Amino acid sequence: MLVGSTTSHLLRVITSATADIEVTGSIVAVSTASPPVVDGTVTAPIVLASITSATTQTIVTGAASLTKRVAELCLRNNHASTSCDVTITREDGTNTDTVVKATLLAGESLVYNGAGTWIHYSTNAVPMVPTGPVDIQVFSTPGAATWTKPTTFTPSMVMAVCVGGGGGGGGGASQTGAVVRTGGCGGGGGAFAREFMRASELGATVSVTIGAGGTAGGGGASGADGTAGGIGGTSSFGTVCSAYGGGGGQLGDNASTAGGGGGGGGTAAAGAVGTAAGGVGGLPGTSSLTSLAGTGALGGANGSAGGYAEWGGGGGGGHTNVPANGPGGTSLKGGGAGGCGGGATVTPAVIAATAGGQSNACIVAGGGGGAAGTSGAAPTAGTAGQDGTSLASGYGGGGGGGTITANIAGAAGGAGGAMGGGGGGGGVGANTGIGGAGGVGGRGEVRVYSW
Repeated sequence: MLVGSTTSHLLRVITSATADIEVTGSIVAVSTASPPVVDGTVTAPIVLASITSATTQTIVTGAASLTKRVAELCLRNNHASTSCDVTITREDGTNTDTVVKATLLAGESLVYNGAGTWIHYSTNAVPMVPTGPVDIQVFSTPGAATWTKPTTFTPSMVMAVCVGGGGGGGGGASQTGAVVRTGGCGGGGGAFAREFMRASELGATVSVTIGAGGTAGGGGASGADGTAGGIGGTSSFGTVCSAYGGGGGQLGDNASTAGGGGGGGGTAAAGAVGTAAGGVGGLPGTSSLTSLAGTGALGGANGSAGGYAEWGGGGGGGHTNVPANGPGGTSLKGGGAGGCGGGATVTPAVIAATAGGQSNACIVAGGGGGAAGTSGAAPTAGTAGQDGTSLASGYGGGGGGGTITANIAGAAGGAGGAMGGGGGGGGVGANTGIGGAGGVGGRGEVRVYSW
């Protein structure tokens, strides 16, 4: 910690009470010449008279042609009973900035070690290291709940973590012959939100809402289109922290049209259901395939992966009008999105399903979540996405396999992992076989840490 080379440069301590603050330390003074030279006449210990009132006291004053480095500094409250706030400030004649502030109970010390670290010591010279959260309440059942402030101790801080529900995957179509038919598109991932609060600013209880996963789109009846997946629910802690759900995946149809994955949920609005274009990600920002902050990612619709996000949910996997399928998008904090269900070209030829998207990752090409089901004469269901933990939100489910074999049903998309994973789209079936159902979106969650 340096004090500059004019007398207007000051290091000061401000005391808040009539206590007994002892200030000791040492400084090393170096000339501003090149090369610099240690000035032995100024290099010296710091020993101030005890500060016994609420006042401002100068500790170090700058000197012309010298730069002073504070090598160590100790402030100890020597009073028998009175606590005192001590604030260290640094001034340059124009600006005054606070370096550190602490409340010293009787007998406690605040020490600067010369390496940029301040340590608060107890009366027995033991570092007062925070012990971390001592109360954790997890709310994982969709619906309403209530957080209760801990009463076994007096918390000073509260951290709320919310993850919205993942969107449901769209259901696959059913058709036969020389007709383009598409699998359902993947649901968008739920958003992740986190807020820190002073416990004193919260009441004894706070209302909590846990968002449900978006409903699975139904597979199309023989010769019919499927239905779109539903939007995931919002998870919230009172009015101070909210994470919205991902949009549902577009239905699989019997037409040469593109289909969009559900938009990722945002921290200010839910993702939209996919249409012929990718579903728009939730606010606060403008959704794109590379969404930042709390904005949900755009759902895929051009055969590439659904968009990836930072705190918003990933965009669901969609398809072109051929179709060509894209995997579910990823998110660094929010839920991964669902993959696209298997489809078929006009030839007809089977188009493979795609994987769901991962959470706690930024993968431009998408995927990394639940595996896609296999397509063919005996299609298999997409794999469910991995459930979220304290390290990552839920992964997206894989798309279900499709078929062009007569009288065989398409396979279902994988469910989104709990904590915001989007559901995978269902695969196409061939008359009289029905289309595969989409995967249900993963539920949301709220976690509240108090310490």
